[in-house]
Amino acid sequence: DILTNLKALGCDIQCLSGVERLEFLHKMFNPNDPFKFQYDYLVGSSLTTKDYVAPDSFNFTPKNHYEFGDSFGQTLYLKDLPSDLSDKLISELSDLPCNMTITLHINSVEQEKAFALVKQKISFMEQQKIDEQKKALKSGYDVDMIPYELKYSLNEAEELLDDMQNKNQRMFKLTMLVYTSSDDLDVLNDNVYQIMAAARKNNCKMGYLDYLQEKAMNSTMPVGKNSIEIQRTLTTASTGIFVPFTAQELFQEGGMYYGLNALSRNLIFFNRKTLKNPNGFILGTPGSGKSFAAKREIVNVLLTTDDEVLIIDPECEYVQLAKGFGGEVIHISAGSKAHINPLDITMDYADDDNPLLLKSEFVLSLCELLIGGRNGMTAAQKTVIDRACKMTYQPYFSNPHKNPIPTLKDFYKRLKEQPENEAVSIALSLELYIEGSLSVFANPTNIDTNNRFIVFDIRDLGKQLKTMGMLIVLDQIWNRITQNRALGKRTWIYIDEIYLLFQNEYSANYLFELYKRARKWGAIPTGITQNVEDLLVSDLARRMLSNTDFVMMLNQATSDRVELAALFNISNQQLSYVTNSQEGQGLLFAGNAMIPFIDKFPTDTDLYAMMTTKIEEVTAQAQAEQVG
Repeated sequence: DILTNLKALGCDIQCLSGVERLEFLHKMFNPNDPFKFQYDYLVGSSLTTKDYVAPDSFNFTPKNHYEFGDSFGQTLYLKDLPSDLSDKLISELSDLPCNMTITLHINSVEQEKAFALVKQKISFMEQQKIDEQKKALKSGYDVDMIPYELKYSLNEAEELLDDMQNKNQRMFKLTMLVYTSSDDLDVLNDNVYQIMAAARKNNCKMGYLDYLQEKAMNSTMPVGKNSIEIQRTLTTASTGIFVPFTAQELFQEGGMYYGLNALSRNLIFFNRKTLKNPNGFILGTPGSGKSFAAKREIVNVLLTTDDEVLIIDPECEYVQLAKGFGGEVIHISAGSKAHINPLDITMDYADDDNPLLLKSEFVLSLCELLIGGRNGMTAAQKTVIDRACKMTYQPYFSNPHKNPIPTLKDFYKRLKEQPENEAVSIALSLELYIEGSLSVFANPTNIDTNNRFIVFDIRDLGKQLKTMGMLIVLDQIWNRITQNRALGKRTWIYIDEIYLLFQNEYSANYLFELYKRARKWGAIPTGITQNVEDLLVSDLARRMLSNTDFVMMLNQATSDRVELAALFNISNQQLSYVTNSQEGQGLLFAGNAMIPFIDKFPTDTDLYAMMTTKIEEVTAQAQAEQVG
């Protein structure tokens, strides 16, 4: 029930194993030593688990602190509470820059006992009131002249009884302990001062536990035992203020930087490789910082891993970054000298499946894109294309070491050999792309690079060839993915303006299959687009978005916010972070986390100059290079 209720609040909860609990205790008492323990170590020895977590020594002689190993520790308790307690106490204590453990021991009082206790207190104070009135009468004072403290306490008790009877409030007993430690006694005293100051700021008072530090230490350990019987009585509403969840954080060891948490201002470090499905999307309106966010992640990948990064760049926005990091830029246009053969294939192209079957699907997607039109291809046309494709590859697969990989020109010849009228029609429709002025993809591949950072610049392909170019480059990237998996390398893929691939059924299906198979093949694809509404028109795109575990949402248009809110169950408060938000601000959806982030990147750096796409900054940079 506890796990279910906490998950309903959006908390990521896990039960600690025995070893994990021991590791927590070890960090508490041995902050500078690594934890090394397995239960097998206990077999045949007289040692217990306590020997593996306890420090070399404890000294509880001092009045209000104690020594353990080479460190010092002190535990404080919540002594006084105001009537208007703020919910910021836990938050402000947690924000202090010191080692700290906050422990809350909360015990529910049975309702019957709670009623009896409150009524008893009221009866006692009523008797006190009568005694005070008698004294006042004897002294000739007004009988209403009773001590303010008594009047205030009586009113409080009567309000508490009313809350319990009519507002479904329960009574709780609370013990709040705050433990802090340091290797230096002066630093410890400074920690204590900061804790006291944070409490005073919230009209609370922390107390020293003189000569009770050993019991206090035991009460702060995660074993559920409270040895400090100093409790405060609270109602349900008052106890709720001590809920320790202030902001969801995302900080993974070995993770990459994704900005600052907009609520806590803590760093966001996250490793996409830990997700069940690391595929992702970056979404935002023009000028919201989409490509900059992608580049920031790319820089992290290049600097912290040996993974490869491949980018499909329809707007020439990643060229400067590639040059800065020694990457390779492949310019592809109708008249370029760089050629990519869409029929390139590796023997690992389909893993356990027949690579020719998967390649035939790609060729069908390509033909559908080029000649399908609004109504798509007929079954007869698909049959002819499939047959011609298999015939085209037959010589290569019969002897791959001797025969070259076929090209679209070979496929074109096979098409014209087919007897059906459909073959003649298909060949005629494809002539423009094979022998005509748009034949840039009809030649053998002449790019051969071992660079781990490659940008495919397709800006100059023109409208007729752009989607075709994206699909062919995507297939070329798939060949690279299969090679990298054999080498044990991961491949990060970035597809800018990904919505273009969803405008055709076959190219959308091909992309969907790539996303579906990517994790198994060690690839991490990321789609980038500003046209969220256009993207979600495609059922496949909607499925891909809903199944992915990583989405970076920057500023969104009104209609897009509605769609995304429904898709990811985003609250109105969370939506405010993607509503008229500034550049570099938004929501990060990663696994089970939904975190608002901000990223103020310093503009006076070489890295920023490589990453910016603002026209005035790019122009100024180009002019400066010319002068230099």
